[in-house]
Amino acid sequence: MNVYVSKNGKVSLAVGEQPKDALLFAPAKKSATQLVQEDLSAWKISNSLIQERFAQATQRQ
Repeated sequence: MNVYVSKNGKVSLAVGEQPKDALLFAPAKKSATQLVQEDLSAWKISNSLIQERFAQATQRQ
């Protein structure tokens, strides 16, 4: 797996030691499509929980 570094707004492959202020990151093992699908499904679950709890809270007894 490659590790990349962002220094002064430029991204490059990290080779050797990097300065403390450099931002190091590695690409995810998942594709962008998989990440978007996971985010969407998490949002749908969260949204349905909110709607369900709101409906329970606003029920008149």
